[in-house]
Amino acid sequence: MARKPRSQNRVTHSVPSGEGQARILTHQEVLDEAMGRLTQGLTLPRPEDTDYRPEDLLGVLLYAAAHQTTIEQAAQALEQAPHSNTVRGATAPLRVEQLETELNEVLASTWPKSLLRHPLEIAIDLKLIPYYGQAQPGEEDFLLSGPARKGTTTFFGYASIYVIKKNKRFTFALAAVRRSEGLVGVLRRLLERFFHLGGQILCLYLDRQFYSVEVLRFLIEEKDTPLVMAVPQKGKSGGIKGLIAREGPGLFPYTVRSPKKRRIALQIAIVGKYLKGRWGKHGRKFYAYVVHRFPFAFSALFEKYRYHFGIESSHRIWEQGRRRTASRRANLRLLLMGLAVLLHNLWVWLRWASGQLATARRTSSVPSATHFQTPSSLPGESRGRPLRCHDPSRCA
Repeated sequence: MARKPRSQNRVTHSVPSGEGQARILTHQEVLDEAMGRLTQGLTLPRPEDTDYRPEDLLGVLLYAAAHQTTIEQAAQALEQAPHSNTVRGATAPLRVEQLETELNEVLASTWPKSLLRHPLEIAIDLKLIPYYGQAQPGEEDFLLSGPARKGTTTFFGYASIYVIKKNKRFTFALAAVRRSEGLVGVLRRLLERFFHLGGQILCLYLDRQFYSVEVLRFLIEEKDTPLVMAVPQKGKSGGIKGLIAREGPGLFPYTVRSPKKRRIALQIAIVGKYLKGRWGKHGRKFYAYVVHRFPFAFSALFEKYRYHFGIESSHRIWEQGRRRTASRRANLRLLLMGLAVLLHNLWVWLRWASGQLATARRTSSVPSATHFQTPSSLPGESRGRPLRCHDPSRCA
């Protein structure tokens, strides 16, 4: 069934009174900005024996990302677009290491440089994409193993370092996780990238996925990083559950041990919050965190972590611009993930710069998927060759 065409292809947001008429940010502006940065910073080879240019290939990929669809459907929905196999063939020679570096350089142009003037409260997020199948020959290092989820135990992993400033999320860097380097390796690369950009850490927030002796030794003993990390509640008489049952809320010394007989002594903060009917439950729920050089009062711990490490909203952001694929190639998957992060960064920054996010608490920083889904959003006529939708039911 064809979708009902939209009555307009612009998104209008009101600005505070006294600042004139409402400002308008069009989808074409987001396209132009994304296309301009990608063509300058991304080395995408021109397909052999064709008249298509890198801009044409990027147009298909951006359309697929904005519509959460496949390369095949994007190529069919756009007039004069390259075939899906042409797009895949052009991206095949890309090396993951080079692509990761170039994507991060492009990302560095999609957020205001004023963000780095002062030390920041930043977070590192880990996203695991379920995968069903065998690894591409020579790329086994990019397939990670983990607890069964969505019918598989193998995943492609991506980590990002980001800041949430005035309710707006900006991603500084993206990295593909390799099995050989582990979580410590990807944390090291992301932090080095953040410091290279000129960033300073006021506090680092991490999810319970990073809870391990190796990661904690790296961040606390080697880097001495101010941090807050959620702790999984395991154990019966011992462990974190036992600590909560014995002591209740407070700050306590604790020793984390690993099967390899390695250990680290640290501090565990336990916070209790009354549910008050939330999720249909009552009573008090306890949360446990590893804390090291926490720069704020203990009473602010729970709200600080919840605000700066909104993992559920972060994953939702990634999903809004990540197109679907069954490809085994790690480079194509990384490129598509990078486009999703790029589109979000640009969308938030352009709205902020145009004044549409002047009142941050009255406006969400998370663009809904429908913000990009209009006929003029990503086909466009910019950068040369026109790419038009020839099937309105696909592009409406």
